[in-house]
Amino acid sequence: MLNFIQYEIGVENKNEHLFSVAMHLHINPNHSSENSITLALPSWIPGSYMIRDFARNLHSLNCENKVISLTQLDKQHWQITCSENIWPEHLVFTYQIYANDLSVRSAFINDEYAFFNGTSVFLCVKENMYCEHKVTILSDEMLGDSSLPHSKLDSHSLQTSQVITGMPKLANNDFGCNNYYDLIDYPVIIGSVTDYCFDVSGYKFHLVFTGQDSIDCPRLEHDLTPIIEHHINLFGSLPCNEYWFMTLVCHNGFGGLEHLNSTVLQYARFSLPMLGDEDAHTEKKSKPYQQFLSLCSHELFHTWHVKRIKPEVFHQPNLFEEVYTPQLWIYEGFTSLYDDLSLARAKVITASEYADILSEAITRYLRTPGRHKQSAATSSFEAWTKFYKQDAGSLNHIVSYYNKGAVIALCLDITIRQLSNNEYNLDNLMQLLWQHYGVKNIGTPNNVVEVLCRNEFNIDISSFLHVATQTSFDMPLHQLLLFIGLKMNMRPSNSLQDKGGKSVSDFNIDIGANISQSGDYLLINSVQHQRSASQAGLMVGDKIIAVDKLACNEASFTRLLKQKKNGQSIQLHIMRDGRLIELTFPIEQAIQDSCELIIEDAARFNLWLGI
Repeated sequence: MLNFIQYEIGVENKNEHLFSVAMHLHINPNHSSENSITLALPSWIPGSYMIRDFARNLHSLNCENKVISLTQLDKQHWQITCSENIWPEHLVFTYQIYANDLSVRSAFINDEYAFFNGTSVFLCVKENMYCEHKVTILSDEMLGDSSLPHSKLDSHSLQTSQVITGMPKLANNDFGCNNYYDLIDYPVIIGSVTDYCFDVSGYKFHLVFTGQDSIDCPRLEHDLTPIIEHHINLFGSLPCNEYWFMTLVCHNGFGGLEHLNSTVLQYARFSLPMLGDEDAHTEKKSKPYQQFLSLCSHELFHTWHVKRIKPEVFHQPNLFEEVYTPQLWIYEGFTSLYDDLSLARAKVITASEYADILSEAITRYLRTPGRHKQSAATSSFEAWTKFYKQDAGSLNHIVSYYNKGAVIALCLDITIRQLSNNEYNLDNLMQLLWQHYGVKNIGTPNNVVEVLCRNEFNIDISSFLHVATQTSFDMPLHQLLLFIGLKMNMRPSNSLQDKGGKSVSDFNIDIGANISQSGDYLLINSVQHQRSASQAGLMVGDKIIAVDKLACNEASFTRLLKQKKNGQSIQLHIMRDGRLIELTFPIEQAIQDSCELIIEDAARFNLWLGI
């Protein structure tokens, strides 16, 4: 029915966080026999598996053509009917979008920039998802009166006001896509940005940062280049000619979401490398900087593995309700292994630093009581309601398909090597996934890993996969890690902030809760099943204000616990919903829930890393 759909979008009022959108329907008069058409706004965005009801931010939908009737059917669908026999050749619908969600998933406007994903702002015509879609970005509100100086940072970057998107450009601020599914896969930033461009392996990459901060882009280029090369070499080529790392800089925040030729990241301003930093020329990287490189690595890996290699149900998915798959452990899990692994392979971090990262990942897994209740496949399938809607009790009932999926990927790689006498490994499996499914644009079946290993490697991996993905049994990590030169030591947690890895103290008392300092009290964030905190009667949200009648912080709390002997107890005073309560905390020996990986055979470990 439609020749094409064109959108005009601009910032109507940045102080009130409003986009204005005009949606032009260009109707083919020779194919307009439909009695009605349906306008709709997606309820979720691919890559983030939760119903977000973006239509709640859509207001004042209107069409001034008098022959058109507009009827709302539910929270996100509107029926359009024509009172005449022949539809007009051109219809215009106008509406507003409230944009005040500072995240990678939705839309946001402040005084420096405007940002949106298409799923948040572009209504679709459900009967015509596959016609051409065009976009004109009206940028006057954000760009026209900008006082930001157009100053060169260096030969590669320009800090200026502009429109940033990977969407195919037609002319000036006009862009076009072949269908609605492509349209929503190109996020857009309008306003004050740093755009730093560099080349890797014949492809152009952009580092984009919102605001006017002096980000050390040359340092990022230096460290990201070998990581990018690793990914390209693994798969053979980059499936796009140009790629954008688009970072929403904020005071506090973390996130990433993959797209066809870009990613949107959210990161804390002072966790990013700044020009003039004292540690800029040292080999040792700060933890926050290392995590940013890992986040970039993770989202770039998704360019192949999620955006092109993906389950069948994610090819042109239903954007208006949940779409279920048990395969997310393959996609987010494998990617979660490769994100940090590629940093070690690229020599951005040392083998020892990677062993510590691996220790922390295994520790997170082992400290999740829910791993004994939920399988990786079930975690994937229930992502919509359980993983993406976690509460303080989730730790005891679910397992992360990111975290367990990464542990499975590690064990799978070692198992493939063992069964094939080191002829094949996980890299070879990734390449097969790309060649058989990604390149051919074919969705993966649920048993894709088992089938590829049997048909291409001539090994039977079915027993391993059943235990790893369909049950809640732990995998034999101790034995498998020895194969790659690592010894797995288990020890107690040595502080409230201990994440695993090398031990820094001899603290040996069980706590069984996630506790953090908040002002003058300690806040209980979660309580683990049948551990000391649960036995004491502590609940999520409790505020510990005194221990043995002494005011406490994190340091004094653990110090007072260490003065007690196993079998004794300590008195806690807590505030719970405005009530003062006294509890008795039992002193018990800590369980060994923290992993410390020791490199026993450096040559074997380096060989596994590929360095």
